[in-house]
Amino acid sequence: MYRIAYIDDETNIVRQFQATMDEDFDVIEIDLKENIEDMIEDIIESKVSAVVIDFNLNSSKSEIHYNGVDLLNYLFGVMENFPGYILTSFESEAEGTLLDPDLIRAKEFVRDHKDWFVHKLKKKIESHNKQIDLFKSELSNLNRKFPNLNSKEEERLIFLDDYLEKNSNGYKSLPSEVKKISNDARLDRLILLSQRLIDEFKNERE
Repeated sequence: MYRIAYIDDETNIVRQFQATMDEDFDVIEIDLKENIEDMIEDIIESKVSAVVIDFNLNSSKSEIHYNGVDLLNYLFGVMENFPGYILTSFESEAEGTLLDPDLIRAKEFVRDHKDWFVHKLKKKIESHNKQIDLFKSELSNLNRKFPNLNSKEEERLIFLDDYLEKNSNGYKSLPSEVKKISNDARLDRLILLSQRLIDEFKNERE
């Protein structure tokens, strides 16, 4: 069963969602933080497979100055294509934001079409996990070719390393320009870093 997070400023709404999805997902609650970066860190550390976020996050907490779309977009900037949905009672308002409308669903729609929502979210999770596995395998193959990589393969190694870092602990990700290969010592460091990421993903799946 996939572990997902439901984020809302009203605990009773979280409990309702947990009860609704009890047979399909292990739903955890992540408490809201005033700082959006702290929220992203909590989401990453929770190691959930997806997030479902309420659009209005300050109906009962006036100290929160961001909404669900802000949070999800920020998360996408750190963990690319991470599975997630925005739920709202005001679908038209949420659709006016800078987010793919397909990721926004009315709470009433999810309640009335639960099977559809569960299916879609599971497919998003499966697709994301498959992409991670493919990139991890490709990175491992490139590592085995070291030190006989051509320049194109070196650049691909850097890209894969960037992507996998963002999808494991992206808030610590190193900028691509720092990891540009200019000498053997820097390449050795990159290989070690990539191997650490592969070991990390392997441990998470065991």
